[in-house]
Amino acid sequence: MPQLLTALTLMLILSTPVLAADSQAARLRGALLTAAMASPSRLTELRAQGYNAIVLTVNDDSPLGRQADRDAAGRVTQAGLDLWYWIEVGRSPQLADAHPQWMASLQGHPEWRRYFKDFPAAKTGEVVKNYPWVPILYRETFDAHLTRFAKLLSARPAPEGVLLNDLQGPPSACGCGNPVCRWTADYGPIKTATPLEDDAAARFIAAAEKLVGDGVPVVPIWTTECESHDVAKDALCAGVGCYKGICWKAYSRQLRHVAEHSPVIGALLLYKEFGQDTPTFSQRAGWVGHALRSFQIMPPENGGQAVEPQRLLAVLQGWDVSTDDLAAQQKQAEMAGASGWVVAFSRIDQSWSPRIVAVR
Repeated sequence: MPQLLTALTLMLILSTPVLAADSQAARLRGALLTAAMASPSRLTELRAQGYNAIVLTVNDDSPLGRQADRDAAGRVTQAGLDLWYWIEVGRSPQLADAHPQWMASLQGHPEWRRYFKDFPAAKTGEVVKNYPWVPILYRETFDAHLTRFAKLLSARPAPEGVLLNDLQGPPSACGCGNPVCRWTADYGPIKTATPLEDDAAARFIAAAEKLVGDGVPVVPIWTTECESHDVAKDALCAGVGCYKGICWKAYSRQLRHVAEHSPVIGALLLYKEFGQDTPTFSQRAGWVGHALRSFQIMPPENGGQAVEPQRLLAVLQGWDVSTDDLAAQQKQAEMAGASGWVVAFSRIDQSWSPRIVAVR
């Protein structure tokens, strides 16, 4: 009997995030729009199509940007849709320009140079940085991003929930050139800011929740790692052995902390933007379902814990896709068991470029 009680207790503890999952976030059928895209006619159209929420991109802290967001928020509420905010964290031109030393670096594999063939080598006292990616994986950037988050929220109406994007490292983190390689900020010895531990993202989410207030869900958006088919010489990792290397192991350690804290986790599934619209998958948008299932498969294989499909919110690509492409993505998300989805009609910029920065 004691063994049975212990087992039941353990099951309850492990399932607590699922049981406590915010039902509003889990049932989200959202459309990611800029303020300019949120016209009354567009909002009416989206509501008729079954959307129950508008996720406004909130990144412009200028007076005009704040007013535009406030006006758009009013239109969303008037249309009878829930108001959510999308805040980009890791990709920050503003912070990158102001504090170049806070950017992530490109120190590892040189395969990224195939995209920038004429880019010079760093000299002594220099390091190649990944512009404009300023991840929260440093002590200095963690605090700066949190201050920015609070400032963005303070100037806008209270939302029903917040989605935080890019809480990991930058694209091509190890230098392979793959846009989903996000496991580190510095794959090399030169560091120009103070590194944090694997729980940085989870701690940032917790701090953001305190700023937002009780009852308002803060959902982290997570990007999966390099695929097995990416490691071919002519593929996204260009011959670098990411799939069986450290990438998924580091990813799983970071995700474990996030999963222990957040009941719902968003999955960034931009299958065309990430170069996964290939014949590797027999079904249209097949990578979407594959990536969602990886949350159950890859962490246990790399020292982590599985994340149940009902805890996942699928973020789908809504720009530069056809109606059939979008329907295929939604079908893949449904078949994989995701609880809800957000269609990004506003482009989620994931671009990057190398910059040489002096080491202080």
